[in-house]
Amino acid sequence: MEGKLSGEIASCYEKHIQEEVMPFWDARCIDKECGGYLTCFDRQGNLTDDKKYGWFQGRQLYVYALLYNKVEKRAEWLENARHGYEFLVKHVYAGNGRWNYMLDRRGRVLSGTVSIFSDFHIIQGVAEYLKIEGERTKEGMELLSECFDVMEQNMFDPEFKDIYENTWSPVFIWHDMYLTCLAATETCAEILGLKRTQRLLGECVDKIENWFARDQYQVIFEAVTRDNDICLDTDKGRFVNPGHMHESAWFCIKAGEMLKDEEVVRRGVELARWANRVGKDREDGGIISYADALGKTPEPIDWFKETNSLWNEKVWWPNAEALAAYAIAYKSSGDVFYLEQFLEQHEYCRENFYDALYGEWYERLTYDAQVKNSDKGTPWKCAFHLVRALVFVWEAFKDMED
Repeated sequence: MEGKLSGEIASCYEKHIQEEVMPFWDARCIDKECGGYLTCFDRQGNLTDDKKYGWFQGRQLYVYALLYNKVEKRAEWLENARHGYEFLVKHVYAGNGRWNYMLDRRGRVLSGTVSIFSDFHIIQGVAEYLKIEGERTKEGMELLSECFDVMEQNMFDPEFKDIYENTWSPVFIWHDMYLTCLAATETCAEILGLKRTQRLLGECVDKIENWFARDQYQVIFEAVTRDNDICLDTDKGRFVNPGHMHESAWFCIKAGEMLKDEEVVRRGVELARWANRVGKDREDGGIISYADALGKTPEPIDWFKETNSLWNEKVWWPNAEALAAYAIAYKSSGDVFYLEQFLEQHEYCRENFYDALYGEWYERLTYDAQVKNSDKGTPWKCAFHLVRALVFVWEAFKDMED
């Protein structure tokens, strides 16, 4: 019965990817005139912004390469990945291992190397692309190697300040830097090798599982001090991001498997339970945007402040990441709790986020699941979070099918 259910879920997610989500992007995100990807669209798919955000060029490359590598060797997806890679190398690369943050449609730089998140996402996209044997060139591998070294150096440099959309602080370090770096490093490990990447993998896992994660509160704090303390007398110090918690949970499980470290895997599974505890809206369903570690009414910071996000809104990406976290935690642990949470979250997302008329998912819902922002692509949303989560859900249940 378990194998049958796993097969049904895997089939459902394969169809969702191939027929209900990716057609939206395949039809319009390839900029055939200027190169690269267009990523900002309203509900119906009309272009709303033609700027090329560096991290989204990398994310979209990663999505097409991931689909080709894992789901189907579809020629269109390979060509779309190659199209994005060529634009990135020609226009977005700033030299010396760094990548630009924003360009105009034709590839002229509007904002330079202000964000290590651009580096993370582009490096991950390039690494996933170079896993395709026929696309792996000497020049590409040399570029990836240089960029990985610079990324690693910057992650160990306490004075490195190009961290938009975070703000560098002499007091705090940030959870989302380590989780995003961990995801990028895991992809790099598959092409550069574990020996080369193990130091950075270990650093990211240690920071997430032993610094930001605190057993006393059963949360992953978004900010801890540079001397490994928490700061409960500030809004930033108490801020909790359930979406990031769900991401870190499944990234840590994957890292533990790569490192063959059962304790890292066990801790990742535990973090998925914590993420569910703090993030699940047990009255209205779905995953909330942010929370306060002490249960106070949370105040927004960084991205949430910039996008005027309310704490109890349901944003697409934490809800997609929860699907992946529960599926992977269930596969890893066999604990039926995670299957139950996955099925509930699946139902919520299917009923409320998926746009059956135009495809893809809405950007944002109110606390009670009314559509608040129906856009499919924004300066903050492209195919990345959703498609990545769907692919890894599909893979987890496909692996459990037998």
